[in-house]
Amino acid sequence: MRLAVVIPVYNHARYIGRALESVLAQSRPPDRVICIDDGSRDDSLAVCRTFADQGVEVLGQENRGAHATINRLIGMASEDCDVIAILNSDDFYAPERFAKCLPELENDPTAQVVASGLVLMDDDDRSLPEDHPRGRWLRAVWSRGADPETDPVSWMGEANFIVSSSNIIARREFFPAHPFKPYRFNHDYYFLSQAALRGQLRVVKEPLLHYRVHDTNTINTKPAPLLRELLRQWLDLYRDLAPELAADLALRARFYRFTRASWDNLSGLHHGVFQAVLAGFLTNLPDDAVETAVAALDEAAWPELSVFPNKDAVNTYDGAAPLPRGAGALAERIAALKQERDAARTDAKAQRSLARLRQSLLASKWVALGRTVGLAGNLGGDAGKTAAEKLATLEAAVQRSGWLQFGARRGWWQPPTA
Repeated sequence: MRLAVVIPVYNHARYIGRALESVLAQSRPPDRVICIDDGSRDDSLAVCRTFADQGVEVLGQENRGAHATINRLIGMASEDCDVIAILNSDDFYAPERFAKCLPELENDPTAQVVASGLVLMDDDDRSLPEDHPRGRWLRAVWSRGADPETDPVSWMGEANFIVSSSNIIARREFFPAHPFKPYRFNHDYYFLSQAALRGQLRVVKEPLLHYRVHDTNTINTKPAPLLRELLRQWLDLYRDLAPELAADLALRARFYRFTRASWDNLSGLHHGVFQAVLAGFLTNLPDDAVETAVAALDEAAWPELSVFPNKDAVNTYDGAAPLPRGAGALAERIAALKQERDAARTDAKAQRSLARLRQSLLASKWVALGRTVGLAGNLGGDAGKTAAEKLATLEAAVQRSGWLQFGARRGWWQPPTA
C-alpha cells in the first residue's frame, strides 16, 4: 500500500518546516511527499525547496485557493499511490500517525477515510490552555464521541469533530468521487460528511495530529460568512445525495441519523435558518410538482412508508409519566436494537450452519483423500468478517470443487442439510 502526503502551502514560511519534518520523521514513512505553494507572498516556497534533497517534490503556482490546490495534489499523488494523506502547511503529525491509522484501511476493505484525535497548538508548538475558546469547543465536541451510542455519522452530524483537512487519510479512489468543493471554510466538512454517510469513515481516537491555532486561521472570521457557507454545504449535501437516497435504504438510514443529530449541531449550522431556506426553494415549485414528487414514492423502494414513524416509542409508553421529548430518537434506538437482535439471530444461525459444514468436511474420508492428492481445493480458508460471510465463502469453495461435486454425485460425500 503506497502512501503519499500532499501539502498545500500558503504563506506559512514560519510553519512549513515543522510540518515537513513531522512527515519525514514518521515511523511508517510515506512513499511520496508533494508540496504545492499556492502563490505565497512570503518565503514558503524557498523553505519547501530546502527539503528537496530529502525527496520532497516541490512545485509553485499562481494562487488558486485551497480546494483547487488540494485537488491538483491528489491528482498527482493518485498516479502511483494507493492512499493519500493531506497536511496543511501550518499543522504537523505525531510520529506514529501512519503506523496507527493505516491499519484501519489495510484491515477493513470497507473503510475509505481515516482520521484521528488531535491536539490544538499555538504558534510555538505549545498545547492551548484549557480555557482557550477553541480548546473548550474541541473538548465539548469530542465529549459527544465518548457516548457509546454515538456512531461516526451521528457525530459528524453534530459537528466537524475531525476539524481539518489535515486530519484526512483516504484511499485514492474516494477522492475523485468526492472532490473538494470551492468552499473557503468547509471543504473538509463536506468531504468527511460524505464518508460518514456512506459508513466508510473510521476514527482512531488517539491524538495523532497537531492542529495549529493562530491569528491567520481561515476559520477566524465573523459568524455570518461561516454560517452562510455551512448552509450552502448542507444544501449541496441534500442535492448531491438525492439520487442515491432514492435508491439506497442503508444510506437513508444513516442520513436520518445524520440529519437528526444536526439539530444539535456544534459547528455553527443554524437549523432554523436552514429549514427557512428550504421553504424558500419550495415556493418556486408549482403545486403539481410537489404532488408528483410525493406520489412517486413507491412503497417497495421506500419501505419506511409501510410503518408509522415513532410507533415503537408510543407503544412503550406506560402512562406513568409524560412521554419524553425526543421520542423520535427513542424510536430509532428501539428500531436499531431490533435490527441488532435480528442480526444476532441471523449470525447465530450462520454459525450453526458453518460449524456443521466444517464438521462434515473434516469427518469425510473422501475430502481427506482429495486433500492428500491435492484435488479438494482450498477448503480451509476463513475469509470474511461475519459468520454469514465465512459460510458463504466456504459454500462457494465447495461448489467450485469438482472433487466434492463428483463425490456428492457418487454418494461418497454429502453436505449437511439445513
